[in-house]
Order: sequence, then C-alpha cells, then structure tokens
Amino acid sequence: MKRKAYAVVLLCIVFLYGLSACAAPSLVYPGASMEMPDCNYGSEQQHVSLKAEDGTALRGWFFNRGAHTPLVVLYTGNAMNVGALNDLAEADTARSYLLMNYRGYGDSEGTPSEALLVQDARRCLSVARKKLGTPASVTLVGFSLGSGVATQVAAAEQVDALVLICPFDSITTVACNMVPFIPRLLPLDSWNSAHFAPHITCPVSILRAQYDSIVPPSSTDALMRAFKAVEPKVFNFECDHNDIFGMEGFTTTLRRQFAP
Repeated sequence: MKRKAYAVVLLCIVFLYGLSACAAPSLVYPGASMEMPDCNYGSEQQHVSLKAEDGTALRGWFFNRGAHTPLVVLYTGNAMNVGALNDLAEADTARSYLLMNYRGYGDSEGTPSEALLVQDARRCLSVARKKLGTPASVTLVGFSLGSGVATQVAAAEQVDALVLICPFDSITTVACNMVPFIPRLLPLDSWNSAHFAPHITCPVSILRAQYDSIVPPSSTDALMRAFKAVEPKVFNFECDHNDIFGMEGFTTTLRRQFAP
C-alpha cells in the first residue's frame, strides 16, 4: 500500500510539474497573450516591419532622423506595446529612434523566448545601423524586462551607452520575490543580467523606482554589483515600478544619459 501511495504522490508531482512547465512561458511573457492598443500616436510614417532571422515579422517604429545621427533603441517592459514610448522619440528630433515590439507582442508575429528576443534585438539593431549609414552613437534603453534584453545586447554588440530602468539581476529573483521557491523549480527563461554585466564596458546608467513593488531593491542592488568594468550612475525616483515614466524630471534625466 505504501508503494502505491508513493507512486500516486510521485505521479501527482510529475503531473503538476508538467502542467506548470507548460504554463511557464505565460508567466514570463504575459504580454504575449494580451491584446494591446495599436499605439500609432500619429507615427504612421515611422511604422516599420522587419524580418527576424527565422522570417518572423517584427513590427514597430523607426524614427530615421538622417544619416549618422545618434541612435537610441528602446526595449519595453512586459505587457507593454513599445509604441507607448513613441512620444519620447517624437519630441527628440536630434536623434534617431528604434522601437520594435517583441515577437508575440503588439502586432509582431511569433512566440517569445529569451534566446529569440535577444537574437531579434541584435538583428533589428543591425538593420537600423545600416539604414543610418553608421550612427554617430548607439544608446540602448531597457525598462524592466527590456533591461534584460538591453543588457545582453550591450554585452554582445559595440554600443556607446546602456540605460537600464527598473532593472533586475535575474527574472528568477523577481519571480521568487512574488512566489517563493516555486519559480526555481520551473523551466523559466532566467534573463540573468548579472551574468552578462561583467562583459559590458560602455557607460551604464540605472534609473530605479524607490518603492518598486515588482523588482525588489535587492535584485537591482545585485545587478549593480555585477558590473566590473564600469561603475553605474544611479538615479532614484520616489515612485513604484510602473509610475516611473510619469515622474517629474524623469524624461530629462533619461535623455541626459544618452550618448552624444
């Protein structure tokens, strides 16, 4: 009887793990299953569609301000359409901006994963560089999930500045802060930014929310310690995670971090 009981318990554990594993992608990328607004914001002429390496159509906006202008690439957070940040690009006519929705987000096709999102980001950056005929500088800006994308791209590509907004050391740390221990048992994309931070040599700026209820302060602190070649400049805003873009002085501080 005991063996049967153990077998039943084991089967239940395997079943629950399998069920959780199937649900794992939606835990990391909830935005991929959400209906998002179009976010054109009067930028119809800047709307572009690029092909990923596997042929997947990625859609977003490219504000081309002319050959050799400085380029700013924006990577957004989860459950966001990157077009919501178009106002930053429209107000700054001295720089070119690239804003592409992750695969599965907005009207981009495909299913997201850590490896594919980073691959797509590098592909889109390469296309933008060619269109600008070598930009004067490249600044990568990543918010929340986008901080993980930006960090990995900056570790692999030659860029001039990296700006991280509400960043984390890894998604696992953030998830465990919400649901202790369980995320470590699931096959989640880890987005381990702390692993890539030591390979970054360009100037790094971190804009953090002092009362962040999503990314725990200890996670951002751990990421800051992971940088070895550079010492990040840190700016604190008295707000929660999703309120930081609306804070007084945020946009001005953000733009001051861009490479010239």
